[in-house]
Amino acid sequence: MADENNQTPGESDFHQAIARRGDQWYAACLRITRNPELAGDAVQDALLNAWRKRRQFQGGAALETWIHRIAVNSALSLLRARRPVSDTDPDEAMANDEPSPEDHQQVRELDRDLQSAMRSLSETERLCFVLKHLEDWRLQEIAEELDASLGTVKQAVFRAVKKLRGSMPDLRSA
Repeated sequence: MADENNQTPGESDFHQAIARRGDQWYAACLRITRNPELAGDAVQDALLNAWRKRRQFQGGAALETWIHRIAVNSALSLLRARRPVSDTDPDEAMANDEPSPEDHQQVRELDRDLQSAMRSLSETERLCFVLKHLEDWRLQEIAEELDASLGTVKQAVFRAVKKLRGSMPDLRSA
């Protein structure tokens, strides 16, 4: 556990966090990058950055949450550096990291439908939707990260939701 005096996480804290949340970090990065290699690179970069900056960890959030945020930021940075975005099929990318069919059939079907529907979104709409609704970022945080106005982010999220509702009519009744 982190040292009681300074909250600096140790090696075992990182190993436990990776074991508990590594798959979630990868999945989040994959939704952002739509590229399995970039997603893996983002998680690896995040873990290295988190380890190097572990003394800056203040314990205000869980270690897993702190690393998750670093991973999402790494994915966004890698995505910006690699324009245009890879055309990797998100369905193929997600197939490598799916839960067992018996346990998560509905989740997989929803994810598949969502990934398919998200192809109709512009890159800005997709990023804003993922960060707002899948990563739980606040609109102001998204605007700052994407260097866009708050109004632009709100419009992108609104357009994304509207398009997704049209593409996924089953969600409208739910």
